Formats: sequence, structure tokens, C-alpha cells
Amino acid sequence: MFQRFINMKGGLIKNTKKINKGKPTLTEEVEYKFSPSELDYKAKKCKRCFYIHKKYKVSDGGRPPPVFSSLDSNQKPYYQSINTKDWCEDLPDGTFMDKSDGLPPKITSEGLLDDKKRKFKLNGVPDIVIKLKGEGFAIYDFKTTNIKPHKAEDYRYQLEAYAQIFAKPGSLKSSTTPKLLPIKHMGIIQFEPSELISHNKKEHQMKFKVSYSPLKRDEKDFYNHITKLIDLIESPKTPEYSDDCSACQFTEINSNL
Repeated sequence: MFQRFINMKGGLIKNTKKINKGKPTLTEEVEYKFSPSELDYKAKKCKRCFYIHKKYKVSDGGRPPPVFSSLDSNQKPYYQSINTKDWCEDLPDGTFMDKSDGLPPKITSEGLLDDKKRKFKLNGVPDIVIKLKGEGFAIYDFKTTNIKPHKAEDYRYQLEAYAQIFAKPGSLKSSTTPKLLPIKHMGIIQFEPSELISHNKKEHQMKFKVSYSPLKRDEKDFYNHITKLIDLIESPKTPEYSDDCSACQFTEINSNL
């Protein structure tokens, strides 16, 4: 079954040693590794697929369409030189941070502990980090989507994971993550295509509606979520196929043919 999946990095790190040719025995504690981006959609979509992804370090290969990466790569350079209060309504005064401010592209946490004192780390690439005027920092994410007032709730754990990384930063081989405190704002900046306004034979111009969906921080809920995910990964039994997951339905039907 797993031959149909595409290999992915991530999962968990185990230190094991065989004793008397028996089963592998842990000689050190397991340290789990999570990417902020997998804590919402993947974890909520299907317990079985998430379990397989983390336990066996494989995935169904699902990726957002490349056009979203293209939109993102064009949006960021445009907004980098513009004060955040001019991006859209409700954003505070601040400036875009990048490597010139000591912010590396990829960031990592130090070793963290879930509610059951199990070790885990967070590693990821934040979308937008803002230095606020006066004091503090903000973490935002650009999303091209249908605008909804509570869109940030769909990315609650991703945004809080980045806040946790900046509160308890660690180091990678090539860079050290800076400590950024306090994180005073988090949210999703939404872009929705609204109107095609002009064109020629080579280019078409479109308007986008823009809206900010803020998110209130909840560290207790975040660590509770991580604890439940580690409970899932440590379960000796693979979760049942989900009727709401197309990958599960495909695999289950295919395995019975």
C-alpha cells in the first residue's frame, strides 16, 4: 500500500539499539518533529493519513497548485517596502522583516515538551514576520482564497507554532533563530480575485479584495493539540479509514480489488 505514497521528510527521530537480536529498544527518548504548516490541515483532515505520514515518513503527495506559490512570490517583494498599516484595514503600524534583520528563511525551536513531558521540535518557514512600531512583533500569512471573517481559525496551530518558535528559538546548522518577543499580533491576510479590469494580448490585470482575519493566541490549546497528535503517533493501532478522506477511500477500494 505504501508504495503508492511519495517519500517526505519529517516524522519522528528514534534512537534505537538491538539487544540480543530482539526488537529495537529505545535507548533515548523520542523527539518528535513538526512543521507548523502540517498542524492544521493535515492533522485535522484525516487521522489515518496523518498517522501514516508521521509514523512512516510518507505522504499521499498532496500539494497546493503551483499558482499559489507564484502569487506568493510576487506579493512579498511588492509589500516588503510598504508599511503594514497601508496593506489593508485593521493592520497595525510595522515593517517587513527579512534576512537583513537577522531573520533566516527557515526557523527552528529549541526542544519543547508537550503536556505529558514528551519532547518535540518545531521547524518551518514563516510567511511574514513584522516588527511593530514601538514594541513587539506580528506573524501573518498571505492566503489567496474566498474571504471569510474567521479564516485565521483554520490556521490557528500554524500561527501559534511560529510564535512558540520565536519565544523559544533554537539553531540549525546554517543559522540561529532570533528570539522575538512579545508576539502581539497574528492573523491571515486574505486576497480574493474580484474583477478583471484590463488586458492586452500578453497581460491581463485583475483586482483583488483584501481582508485581515486576526487570531487571538491560546498557548494552552496549542500544547493540548500537540499532546493529542503525539498520542495519535504513539498509538500501536493504525486509525481506521476515514469516509471523509479521498485518499483513504481510494486506498481502501484499491486494496480490495
